[in-house]
This record gives sequence, C-alpha cells and structure tokens, in this order.
Amino acid sequence: MSRSYKWIGGIGYVLTFVPYVNFVASILVAIAWIMMGKDTEEKTFTITGALMLASFVLGIILVGILFASLPGLAALSSLKPGIGFFQALGPFLIAFLVTALIAAAVGLATFVFEVVSHFKAAKIFDNTWFKLAGWFRIALIVVAIISIPLIIFNIAGLAALSHLAPGPSILGALLSIFWPLIIVLIIGLLSTVFSIVGFFTIPEEAQT
Repeated sequence: MSRSYKWIGGIGYVLTFVPYVNFVASILVAIAWIMMGKDTEEKTFTITGALMLASFVLGIILVGILFASLPGLAALSSLKPGIGFFQALGPFLIAFLVTALIAAAVGLATFVFEVVSHFKAAKIFDNTWFKLAGWFRIALIVVAIISIPLIIFNIAGLAALSHLAPGPSILGALLSIFWPLIIVLIIGLLSTVFSIVGFFTIPEEAQT
C-alpha cells in the first residue's frame, strides 16, 4: 500500500516555515495524520488530525468574530465608559472569550495528542526522527514554562534601555532580557525539522 501521507505530512510541516501559507500547512499535516491513522489503524493519529482541523476551524471563527465586530467596536468610541458601554461590548466579549477558551482547550489537546502520535509513529515505523520530534516538543513546553519567570525577572532591565542609544548596546540589552525566547524558538524549530524528516523517511510501501 502506497503511503502518500509521508509526502503530505512532510510538505505540510515544511510549509509551517513559509509565511502566508501556514493555514495550508495545518490542513496538510492534519490530513496526513488522519491518513496515517487509517493506514495503521491507530486511532491516536486520527484524533490528532481531527483536533488539528478543529483548531484550524476555531481559528477561522475567532478571526471572523473580530472582523464582524469591527463596526460595533468603532461605534463604541462614541460611548462613555459605563453600563451602555459594557452592554454594547458584552456580546462581542462573550463570543470571543468563549471561542478563545474552546480554542485554547482544543489547542492544548492537539499538542498532547501530537506528541503522543510522534512517539507511536516512532514505534510503528521504527523511526528515530519521530521520537526526537516528540522529545523536543516536550522540551519546548518545559523550556517555555521556565523562560516565563526568567523574562519577568529580567524585564526590570527595560528601564535601562531608555538611556541607551540605538545600536549594538540596545540590542545586547534586549538579548539579555529575551534570550530564553531564542532557546524556545530553536527547540521549536528543531522539533518541526525532526517531524519533517520523520514523515519523509517513512517506508514507501507497507510491510505485509
């Protein structure tokens, strides 16, 4: 059986690095996981793909709510803060917050299932690249959690930036504050690269 999802998934993860086509990337990756689930009869892969599609749809809904509320938000500028202001803003806030909470919950579930799927794919296809992608995704969350208090602790250094002239000095000051984000970005980049290699190195034909 031909495994076309190896190319769909690999290309999908590659496209995550290309601006303006990230929405296509998420769809391709989701389809690849669903196809992999159908081929291997592993429900975790199918759930991962379905959750990715759900996250994509919820993202579209959030953007739609924002655009639909623009005329109302413009009208709010003429209202003074008070009961009338919050009554006019209420429906927009409720719709946006509810959708955002659902999107956050689905996004978290998607991440968890994606990590588990990488480890299962590593076992099924005997593919070390999937295992590396899974471990680096776990490392990404750990480092991101650790980086938050580090940045908050270093944020006091922002006051010193006002005394620095634009140039290498201010760049060095910014790096001294936000360097944990660089580590997060590098780990995230590597995790995606390992996913790309993992998909592309799936055997072309299914073993019988």
